[in-house]
Amino acid sequence: MSLSQDILFEAQPYLIANEKHPFVQGIITGKLTPEQLSYYDEQDIAFEYNEVGVINALINYSTNTNQALLFHKRQDLQLHMLHDWLAREPESMPHNWQTLKQTTIQPINQMYRQHMVATIQTHSVLQILPSFAAGEWMYIELGKWMRNQTRVQEQPFKDFLNIGGGDFEGPNGYIQKFFDIIEHEAESATKREQEQAKQTFLKSCLLEWYFWDAAYKQITWNDWKDIALNGKDNAML
Repeated sequence: MSLSQDILFEAQPYLIANEKHPFVQGIITGKLTPEQLSYYDEQDIAFEYNEVGVINALINYSTNTNQALLFHKRQDLQLHMLHDWLAREPESMPHNWQTLKQTTIQPINQMYRQHMVATIQTHSVLQILPSFAAGEWMYIELGKWMRNQTRVQEQPFKDFLNIGGGDFEGPNGYIQKFFDIIEHEAESATKREQEQAKQTFLKSCLLEWYFWDAAYKQITWNDWKDIALNGKDNAML
């Protein structure tokens, strides 16, 4: 079994868990509150800017020109997606470069960001790419799964998890090309390095679940402070 096959096999339970999460189910049924949607929107767009730095690292540590060109193309898409996202935000929830830099990064978002950024210090595409590719894969798979679900079509729900198509899916999509790169880099890696790459991918899948959970429960640092200082019994994890 190749490394990518091993990764995808072990990632299946995480995909199923994400499908079952109440936030994802709420997208299908349209039962999320404005507060839950606002929390997700604000935290996710700030997270997307963190990914810009990770993609920059992939460009920087590419081991051949084709890799660098692919990551550069993905970075261009990332920035255009963010530009379009900012342009369509309602006045009640303004997002621009200045306000995003001032956004409070809540606990799970910070953990996920730190998990991804920590791979940059390895200077290795094999270690950095799985941290990023996992979230891409998870969203694409959830989007494919949702196409077979009966779901509400009202805004803003119909646009959730509708990314995909030619850019990401199929033999020439980003997902397959990312796994091709992982396979290429694994050829010269030790078993320990391969295992580390797999565990990084799986941790990102796990943190995707917790990202939904944080938005569903609207978890903040104040919640964590109350648990720590006031001895609340129910942990916010």
